[in-house]
Amino acid sequence: MLPLATVAVSNLSRDEILAILLREVELLAAEGEASVEVGQNLEERLRSIGDVEGAPKHCEVVESAETSVCGVAGEPEPFDLPEGAKIVRWKALREIVLRCPECLVHAKDGKKVVFGAGDLDAEIFFCGEAPGAEEEIRGEPFVGSAGRLLDKVIGAMGLSRKDVYIGNVMNWRPEVATAHGNRPPTQEEINFCMPFLRAQVEIVAPKVIVALGATAANGLLGYDGDRRMGETRGRWFDFCSVPTMVTYHPSHLLRNAYGAKRLFWEDMLQVMERLSMAISEKQRKFFL
Repeated sequence: MLPLATVAVSNLSRDEILAILLREVELLAAEGEASVEVGQNLEERLRSIGDVEGAPKHCEVVESAETSVCGVAGEPEPFDLPEGAKIVRWKALREIVLRCPECLVHAKDGKKVVFGAGDLDAEIFFCGEAPGAEEEIRGEPFVGSAGRLLDKVIGAMGLSRKDVYIGNVMNWRPEVATAHGNRPPTQEEINFCMPFLRAQVEIVAPKVIVALGATAANGLLGYDGDRRMGETRGRWFDFCSVPTMVTYHPSHLLRNAYGAKRLFWEDMLQVMERLSMAISEKQRKFFL
């Protein structure tokens, strides 16, 4: 069965509905699903979709398919951060990102570029993929439904949001050609934003990074078209000399079976053990 985003579809055009469906398929593929069953009529419609009207301004369509993908200018301008305390360097970096011409070009009118937030002395750095609809409105990472689930998980670890740092591999919401839906960032978009993420990791100097989802893993570990979350999650890697745990994105847990939540939690238990955090019997049984 093909999952549908939670939207009121009665007011959407066929192309808008198809764009949402295609986003869900892309997410499933990124999470390791090899195929999705659809009816013949839907398959023919998906295959026939062409250029989509209403592509966002500032944007030249470079892939005439289900989404409108805007090219980016390689890498950001080189930047230097001032010497001094973490907060001084972080504020300077935040100003650079929020004023970045490329980021501002791709941000929708009236919406915000999103920068990381949290404790600059945090031991855990949670890294997601890109802002969504609520994030681009508030200018903060993980404030939508996936963020609320992440808050619940952080609380179950005996921490609060103010005890950790949360960021994304990308600083603006990826453009789509319709008013609804999301899409994964392209590797080109991720590569542009990675210097900003590396600088945040260097400032915070966490003891552990948690890569939330396949897109974050591709940003932190390098793109690998054969990478599957089912095989990658629960394993330790390295980013900027920081131990990095790859696990599911909270949005995957919202869409999928209960068992995925337990696997996610087992990954968090590994993080807690790595940090020598006390773990109660109740915590060990969480999501069981």
